[in-house]
Amino acid sequence: MKTARYHLALIVTITASLFLITGSPFASDMDNRIESSAKESYVFKTYLSDDDIKIESRDGVVTLTGTVTEEAHKQLARETVASMPGVKSVNSELKLKGESPAEYSDAWLMTKVKTSLLFHRSVSGIKTEVLAENGIITLRGEATSQAQKDPATKYAQDVESQKAKGGDSAYG
Repeated sequence: MKTARYHLALIVTITASLFLITGSPFASDMDNRIESSAKESYVFKTYLSDDDIKIESRDGVVTLTGTVTEEAHKQLARETVASMPGVKSVNSELKLKGESPAEYSDAWLMTKVKTSLLFHRSVSGIKTEVLAENGIITLRGEATSQAQKDPATKYAQDVESQKAKGGDSAYG
């Protein structure tokens, strides 16, 4: 009887030690699912396919590393992963390929407007083309009503008014 208790205690101790050392097998499985789901997601396969993004998950905390071709892709990758089941938080260490555009330049304005559109559910930031020339923003895309056009225009103007506070503005 004493030997059976000793063996049982030994098995429990070894199992507990292995569990603490290796972590939860469920967490590891969940992390693998998070990583593969992100890589196989429509957003990553379609919009982020030209970017070099590495995804690592540990206990539901996801770290994104690598480079993206557009500033807006950083937020797109972050939001896509953050919305996945099992994700507790996302640390984005993504870098932009090449140099960042100069503040208040046309490229800077396009990036700011595109990023702003991605944050709002009432507009399609992905399907809206954003152009800038000499500080003037042009939005292109399909809308079925004026009610769909107005929010996108307002978000673009909000970025432009922020520009006006910090420098010269085409709308000023």
